[in-house]
Amino acid sequence: MASVAHKQRHLLQPNGWFRGKMADQYNLNINQLKMHAPQSPMLAFRPVDTGSPQQDWCKHLQNFPLFRRELEEFSVLGETVVRIADGVEPKPFERVKILSLEYAVKTLLDETDGREFVRCVKAIASPDASSYELEQIAAFYYGEIRRRGTSEVLAEMGLLGMQMEAVTATIEDREIDFTETEIPEQKLTVADQRRVEKAQKNLTPLPAKTPNFDEEMSVILRRIGNSKISKIRTDEFAEFYLSDEGKSLEELDADYMSFEKLEQYDENGILGFSMSDGQHSVVVYELNNEVDASYLPEHARTLAKEMNLIFVGHRIGGAAAQKARHFVIAQSILQQELKEMKKGASILFSTPMPTVDKFSKLPFSNNEFNEWLAAKLDELYPHRTLRSVRRFMTGKSGRLFEYQGTQEVNPDFEEMQYVAGVCQILWNQMQADFHLRSLRSENYQKLYLGIRKCVDTADVARLKKESYDDFKEHKKLTLKEFTSLNTLAKSQEVRLAGKTSAMTRKTLSEINAASANRLRYFKYFLYNNQGIQTLPRQEKQQLWEAVRARETALKATVSKEISQTKQTVQPPFLQRQPNTQKQVVRVTPRSV
Repeated sequence: MASVAHKQRHLLQPNGWFRGKMADQYNLNINQLKMHAPQSPMLAFRPVDTGSPQQDWCKHLQNFPLFRRELEEFSVLGETVVRIADGVEPKPFERVKILSLEYAVKTLLDETDGREFVRCVKAIASPDASSYELEQIAAFYYGEIRRRGTSEVLAEMGLLGMQMEAVTATIEDREIDFTETEIPEQKLTVADQRRVEKAQKNLTPLPAKTPNFDEEMSVILRRIGNSKISKIRTDEFAEFYLSDEGKSLEELDADYMSFEKLEQYDENGILGFSMSDGQHSVVVYELNNEVDASYLPEHARTLAKEMNLIFVGHRIGGAAAQKARHFVIAQSILQQELKEMKKGASILFSTPMPTVDKFSKLPFSNNEFNEWLAAKLDELYPHRTLRSVRRFMTGKSGRLFEYQGTQEVNPDFEEMQYVAGVCQILWNQMQADFHLRSLRSENYQKLYLGIRKCVDTADVARLKKESYDDFKEHKKLTLKEFTSLNTLAKSQEVRLAGKTSAMTRKTLSEINAASANRLRYFKYFLYNNQGIQTLPRQEKQQLWEAVRARETALKATVSKEISQTKQTVQPPFLQRQPNTQKQVVRVTPRSV
């Protein structure tokens, strides 16, 4: 039993079967792979060759119907699936016909809904999503719209798109601080100016002339200048590709690029072509990233969950790391006792074992993981069988003789080796994942859990400030870790914005139906009610935004009524009095 454990540990060491971080992970046993992961892409892109190409291909497509399109369009380059792409091909989003605005409007019967559908799919998908992934997303939501209705599905897609855009924000959106400073021109002191003038006077003399070399160069230039082409061929490619007759702008651009691919020259009647790298291969997916916990046998899938916990440690996996370290020590003591018993020694006293809480909560290192995996495999596959073997040995006289002996073997060693390979691949994937690798830092993990457990945007803002201080002042976080936490905080704020309590929903409905006098009461109510004050910040903001929106709507209604009243009521018509001439009587006193 100890020999098998030692052999298994040797397989897991860096100088054993797994050499380095990305060791031969594709040396997984094919028979075991067919048994435990029959739909694996590793098998899909490796058709069986029996000598009948047509029969083998048809049978292979029948066994892997979900990979029919990939098998016809993609190729395997080493251990990576690639697609040959032209340099002028459109973007993946433009190649998907069901994501065109024309198709969306025709399907949803409304231009606004069609535009919103296309925008939401673009927000949900990854920035580097392929056309196949975009087709799957669009087809799924078209089916949901047929079953549940347009408005409900578009609202769900919009919320999901906001969350995904918050996660995949660009570097410019995440930028913390940016300042530009102009460096003034440096002025020399009087002493420096004197030193510069002195250095200019004492310049190194020019090298001596080389008349022989100059004469040879002049002769070569004369011979090259007078050279003549013995034969010229007409460049018919330029006449076709560089002509702009009857071509659109896109076609002309494509022809220019095609012409640049053909670099032509004439020399003694020989026409040569030099092809550029206009075509390139695009990585569709890597086979090592397709390995997950489903590749493990049913009874060994608990290893994947435990590996995730011991990889991060601290608050998330600290308890699992303590138990795993306790298990490794217990197994090593058990193996040592069995080894001593096989030698015939009597064990009177058992080795004392510390309690689980005495072990560290830190994440596992690679060496600790190898020891833990070997101990776990010994526990999962404890069967041992004695088999008779024939051996040859050279005697003292130099003659070779044969003898028969026994050897202890594990009948499940092939499956155990397969499980060890899958677990090592999963461990390497976790090491390559930035987020999981960052969770091994206690400070990052504490902030991550704090943000994810927040139910109030005020707490999210406080933790964002704390993460900024840890990055800027205390230097506990790197720029990438702070950017990840900042993106996480934005995503949490979007998630909390969609959650409202029963009290908030009731108050919102009352505000939306309130009159002007009732709205003045709600302003006082939101300031002084104890139940409102206990609500989280995002719900208070929703209530105040509803009050402002209702107040704006009421003012708009009143102004509209006043304008309509002014148009209806016209001023009375005043008849203009006719101009009548006034008679003026002048009285002149008569003299007596």
